Amino acid sequence: MRYYISFIIKKLMKNKNVKKIRVTEVLLLSVAAALLLLEIFPPEYTSDEKMNGMISVSVTRAIGSLVFFLLLFRFGYKITGGIKRKFGTAMAAFLPALAVAVNNFPIIGILGGAACVTYSARYVLVYAVESLMIGLFEELAFRGVLYMSLLEEHRADSRQIFMVTAASSAVFGCIHLFNLFAGGSPGSVFLQIGYSFLIGGMCSIVLLKTGCIWICVLLHAVYDFGGYLIPTLGKGRIWDPVTVTLTAVLGAAVALCITYQLIHTDPSEINALFTKKCKK
Repeated sequence: MRYYISFIIKKLMKNKNVKKIRVTEVLLLSVAAALLLLEIFPPEYTSDEKMNGMISVSVTRAIGSLVFFLLLFRFGYKITGGIKRKFGTAMAAFLPALAVAVNNFPIIGILGGAACVTYSARYVLVYAVESLMIGLFEELAFRGVLYMSLLEEHRADSRQIFMVTAASSAVFGCIHLFNLFAGGSPGSVFLQIGYSFLIGGMCSIVLLKTGCIWICVLLHAVYDFGGYLIPTLGKGRIWDPVTVTLTAVLGAAVALCITYQLIHTDPSEINALFTKKCKK
């Protein structure tokens, strides 16, 4: 995380517009201070501990998302509009990613009666907002700013694009090591790191093939919503032999699909996402 912050600061300092740099720095410091205060002195939005926790996460992630959203405009990345690629190209990346996201729902567990949601629809709605804010924050930070910043300087050929995608996805996966300090078991955390690496690569390809960060946000939110629905708002068993097998097979298939699309990505296809040319 310290490297990531240093990386963003160095990139800002390359900008020759001093006035805008100062405005951005003030904004970043102000929001960082606000987030720090919220972490140290978390407000009580409601006396309901479960509801309060979800609202708190939603608020902090929303504030953080604003920073990265403004940074996207600061750096000039053209990924906040609609889909910029042909429909077939966009769907070839989106549909496999959607399959992974939907598969993360405990469908078999719920249909078979092994798992169920025990909280009311009001909690599910707030949890959906929380999932959306987490997806928004992480995609703007890791795909929108980190990945695009690396690609801006290293996209001269398909090898560079592959290496940048792998590196940024690895960073995204390793960030989840912090879940060990939040009480997560080593086994579950390392499994999460591996699958987060896949999700990072998957969303990176979707961004390249669609030119739209909002699709990545949606996929990320759906994935998180399905994966943590029962642990957060329910009870029961969500992993059974069929689910484990299906997840492993689908994960391997999508990983191969991602790798193929990444290797065959033409650098000229993504130039439209940047305002400046890449140095060869």
